[in-house]
Amino acid sequence: MAPNLREIVKKRIMSDMVQAAAPGKWKIMVVDPSALKILKTACKMEDIIDEKVTVVEDIFNKSRQPYPTQDAIYFISPNNEAVSAFIDDFKAKPMYARAHVYCTAGLPDRLLQSIKRSPALQYTKTLTELNVDFLAVEPQVFTFDAPNKFFAFFNPPSAAHLNYEIEVIAKRLTSVLVTLGEYPFIRFYDPDGRRETLSAKLGLAIQKEMDEYCRIESDFPPQSPYPRAILIVTDRTLDVMAPLLHEFTYQAMIYDLLTLDGNQYTYKSDEGVQKVMLDESDAIWTQIRHQHFADASNHILDSFKTFLENNKAAASSVRDQQSGNRPKGLDSLKEMQDTISALPQFQELKKQFAVHINICRECQSAFEEGKYSDIGAIEQDLATGESADGKHLKDMMVALVPLLDNTSVLNADKLRLLALYIIAQEGIQDDARRRLLEHARLSAEESQGITNLSILGVRLSSRMQKTREQKGRYTYWGHKLEKKGKKRRDDDMPYDLSRYIPIHKYILEDQVENCVDVAIFPWIKEPPPSDIGPAKATWARAGGVPAPGNTASNSASLRTTKPSWAQRRVTASGSDTASVASTSSGSSSITRGRDEDLRRNGPRVILFILGGITYSEMRAAYEVMRKSQREVIVGSTAIMTPSEFVDDIKWLDKGAVPSMASRTQPRKPAYGEDRSSSKVGGGSRPQVGEVGKAVPQAERVSPSSSPRTARMVKPPPRSAGGFSMFKR
Repeated sequence: MAPNLREIVKKRIMSDMVQAAAPGKWKIMVVDPSALKILKTACKMEDIIDEKVTVVEDIFNKSRQPYPTQDAIYFISPNNEAVSAFIDDFKAKPMYARAHVYCTAGLPDRLLQSIKRSPALQYTKTLTELNVDFLAVEPQVFTFDAPNKFFAFFNPPSAAHLNYEIEVIAKRLTSVLVTLGEYPFIRFYDPDGRRETLSAKLGLAIQKEMDEYCRIESDFPPQSPYPRAILIVTDRTLDVMAPLLHEFTYQAMIYDLLTLDGNQYTYKSDEGVQKVMLDESDAIWTQIRHQHFADASNHILDSFKTFLENNKAAASSVRDQQSGNRPKGLDSLKEMQDTISALPQFQELKKQFAVHINICRECQSAFEEGKYSDIGAIEQDLATGESADGKHLKDMMVALVPLLDNTSVLNADKLRLLALYIIAQEGIQDDARRRLLEHARLSAEESQGITNLSILGVRLSSRMQKTREQKGRYTYWGHKLEKKGKKRRDDDMPYDLSRYIPIHKYILEDQVENCVDVAIFPWIKEPPPSDIGPAKATWARAGGVPAPGNTASNSASLRTTKPSWAQRRVTASGSDTASVASTSSGSSSITRGRDEDLRRNGPRVILFILGGITYSEMRAAYEVMRKSQREVIVGSTAIMTPSEFVDDIKWLDKGAVPSMASRTQPRKPAYGEDRSSSKVGGGSRPQVGEVGKAVPQAERVSPSSSPRTARMVKPPPRSAGGFSMFKR
């Protein structure tokens, strides 16, 4: 099977750095915070330690212990601070025997000259650029973990500052493309055709950086039997609805309603407070993260039911503990939790399921407490322009005002509703906006957030002139017209509260079929037809393998009272759409043959969204990839949660969020945390010493004295019954 993005980055770090530096000998690794984050995202610390790395240390820790007989791997960012700290390690008494320096990205000439003029040069045996200046957070998703760039792009202090920030992002995207071995054809969002949009400026900057890299590195791009990739550049203004909507697929719902520290989830178990990572090492997580929450919950229940059916010892243990004729754990997550407690001998099982049982129960509580059945129904009507049964909307304000008046509804949710209403109405009367704000009783900063939507191109007032962007194909209403008289899409989410399809999904679907509107997404250098295939190419729909069976359909007996959020939609023919649930929102895994590379089916498609990507858009990329059997990679400056987007628009006119303590917190804090904790992805420096593992001194050996030639590289309404999967 062809490696995915995470695997490519891991191989580059392990093969080209960890294993290449002083092979077979004990060594130290020295990192800065940015490099450590890249390292921990791509690799397990156990992988590093297995290659005879005795400890991982923070380069800014002045009290580090010297190891003058051992080599050191420096994995650092190519900036003034990290390079200066590296030089300082060899100014007086050298900290290490030799230095193998690996920069996350291209090293500027001035910093290279600083190293050459310093005492550190004689100890530097390797100096290499890895081009991994990004986080491969998922197999098909990368990010620059730079949420504050939102302000730099959408309200920059000056044109010069904007140009600088665009250049920085272009260089980092070049790292991604070099790591992938791609010299792509680039197209960008430019509906006016003036090349003045942020997307246009970034696209042109990327082309310049890639051309320069290819000029310096004559052997790039490497030879490949596959066509050149296609890079699509857009920005957050293309779809402002997506980060405002409540998304009820598993991953998105967790990050919206709960508080996580990055991808670390904290909960309380019988053994005390537990902290676990929701990542690729969790098999259940990778299977259900893109499923609708109802289907994900049923998947957990069905998996446990299967375990009991196939393990007689476990089933017998449960019967003995509960004195029943049959094992529990089959009808609700609460009973499943009790059943697991009766299986002390199955510790691994408890670890696998306990995390997701707790998550499901916390999300259930937050959903019911937050009135998200009512809120979500109105949000979906506003976002899609029609009711759940496909009828034309009449006076949405009648449904909106009671929620704005309700004091139990969070102000952040009221702001999201108001913003969606204004976008859906394509602007409202100024007096109407003032009256709605009075009903909502928002703070001055929250009310300013509504006004600041205009900075993102939202038409606030019905008196404002409509722009061309509101009439184009890739707009909120562009596909509504196409749906009239047509049957529902096979991959439509079969739930009333999950009807909205992100605009970026339409763009990806059109690109794999080679029918993106060139007037809206022009090429910088138009590729020859042989490189991108014919329009509506047959291979874009060929070879698709259905996703695994829908777990919900296998557990219909679990469904008793159905709140509106978990009510399935009905097709025009009157049939239930349950059969497509797993296709639209199921496992994120992509069905491939053992040696299959999806690039055989057409060029790799890379989508970059400047200003933040939502979890719904990440999910959409996997769905397009699964259905089309084409490789799709998406990335952004940061992954954006709804609460972060709300904070960003509240302070957009000021140019920054005043402090991390001002960040809006979800209704349900993580166990043991307080609501004043910093936002996900906050800026505190990692404690590097906590992630390393020291090898006993007796096991350490001195490195060989044979030198290694230095390599200098030229830089380049709510139901009382709760969720449908729970019996009361």
